[in-house]
Amino acid sequence: MSKGINWSRLFKQVFQKRNFLAVLVIGFFPPLIGLIQVLSGIEPSPTSDYGLSHFLMGWVYSYIVTASLYFGCAFVIHGLNHKLPWKGNITKRLLIEIPLILLYATSTQTFILWALEGTPFIYIDGKLELKDYISNILFSNTITVIVIILVEGVYFFRNWRETLVATERLEKENAQSQLANLRAQLDPHFMFNSLNVLAGLIRQNPSRAEDFVEDFARVYRHMLEVKDQMVVPIEEEIRFTQQYLRLQQTRFQEGLEVHWNISEKAKTGYIPPLSLQELISNAIKHNTIHKDRVLKLNISSSEDRLIIENNLQAREGKAESTGMGLENIRARYDLLKAAAPKFELSETSFKATLPIMHVEE
Repeated sequence: MSKGINWSRLFKQVFQKRNFLAVLVIGFFPPLIGLIQVLSGIEPSPTSDYGLSHFLMGWVYSYIVTASLYFGCAFVIHGLNHKLPWKGNITKRLLIEIPLILLYATSTQTFILWALEGTPFIYIDGKLELKDYISNILFSNTITVIVIILVEGVYFFRNWRETLVATERLEKENAQSQLANLRAQLDPHFMFNSLNVLAGLIRQNPSRAEDFVEDFARVYRHMLEVKDQMVVPIEEEIRFTQQYLRLQQTRFQEGLEVHWNISEKAKTGYIPPLSLQELISNAIKHNTIHKDRVLKLNISSSEDRLIIENNLQAREGKAESTGMGLENIRARYDLLKAAAPKFELSETSFKATLPIMHVEE
């Protein structure tokens, strides 16, 4: 739904100092060009007693037309920027803006010619004919189109430059966020628990210990590879999470159950890296896991969302959670200007919903 126009802001955008300067520059040249054409013989004199006074009046007329067209078209452009921004609406915007500006320019020029006909501002002998209206309107519309192209070009250039600056800031903040996330994921507890499991496997089942080391190396390598990425394909995140879960299932065995139900469409989307793994890590960290008290993880998709849900069986005497992991995920979605993730805690379960992003976002 489009927002209502803020008229105060719109007036400020239209009547800026630089717009007045633009009118002064643009309106200066048409009379000068006309004078040069007359003096050089390229064009005949528009009136039999053409002189300096007519030239000066022509300048006033030029500024009347220029100001009317420039500020009127500026209202159209900035009004459309509020109601129908370029992003995501390029075709519709072009189909509306071009006819609207040409209609405004034509009607405004026609009215000015009609209102000033017979005055010193229109230095033509006799009554204005249809060809006079057409030639003036075509000239004014040509200048208007050129100026609009320049104005919109400047707007796109400024937007492009601001986007570059915002992208650089986002990449820097994202890298910092990713590093903070990595510190939260690969903390001493994770390393300590993994090494303990590995030590036990070496004594009891060397072949499984070898598989465990390979999975651990893949998890660690992936964490390093994605630390500077803003988003990763969900299919890639699933593969990494499955490797992470193999480590945890080696540790907890029958105490950990995982059920996957993610659609093929959802797998084509993107999420911040390590966010799915962080939610699983969060569930493991805060719940008792044993073959008699099984932690059940359900990972599914619905429309443009990933849903991670687990039953609640809180550990006794556990340290108070800081919530840093969940806040980290929220912060990264916020940096990406995406919809916010949701976290819901009930008496029996914890449910996390991660919005799925797509390339154009």
